[in-house]
Amino acid sequence: MTLAGRRVIVTGASSGLGAHVVRHLVGLGGEVLAVARRADRLEALARELEGAPGRVVPWRADVTVEAEVRATVAAAVDAFGGLDVLVNNAGSEVQGPIDGLPDEAFEGMLRANVTSVFRCTRAALAELRRSRGVVINLGSTVVSRPPRDRFGYVASKGAVEAMSRALALDLGRDGIRVNVIRPGIIPSELRGLSETEERAKFETGIAFGRQALSEVGDGRDIAEAVAWLAGDGGRFVTGAVIDIDGGFTLGAADPI
Repeated sequence: MTLAGRRVIVTGASSGLGAHVVRHLVGLGGEVLAVARRADRLEALARELEGAPGRVVPWRADVTVEAEVRATVAAAVDAFGGLDVLVNNAGSEVQGPIDGLPDEAFEGMLRANVTSVFRCTRAALAELRRSRGVVINLGSTVVSRPPRDRFGYVASKGAVEAMSRALALDLGRDGIRVNVIRPGIIPSELRGLSETEERAKFETGIAFGRQALSEVGDGRDIAEAVAWLAGDGGRFVTGAVIDIDGGFTLGAADPI
């Protein structure tokens, strides 16, 4: 597979799944604008990928802010001459029961997880129409298997799925594909645990039958799926919700 010539924006790119996606796409020859609020991490990622087949341009932005979203798309066009792929990965999570979650925490998740997808997609639309491009939104299997005390995150990711399916229909007439990738129990810095701590937790859950496959996935599994949808292989796929979860959604009824 090659992504040579593909011009990409990846949000939430400074760590976790976003950084894995950037590494993989650049390794396949893609030109990637890596977007996040942590400029120091973005610069480190760019240094790491010097000499790769593609190239990465670090870009600091808060994708919940409309003006910064517009500037992000303009930066991609300035750097690459256009845009073919938008990967909406940025997000946040605050856990807690409904009677213990402040309004600002719930609304903050909606801004980070839902409004950012809306704003980034809208800002990128003119360029994606020109290239007949693709939007890839990161969802979550928690929509199908909601854990306790994470209702706000579940609600936000459910909204991303619904919006993506509706947009796939609306934008299909422009040749734009819109799809969702739902990671399962994959270690991610979003949860605030180290990868070692998360791996031990997930292996315990897997041992109790909460996942069909007896191994732990990682960010590379998600990045491979993103690359496939971004490339020629996914040219006839739109409106899809793809689980990359080792069969987590098929497992026992009590999630981790």
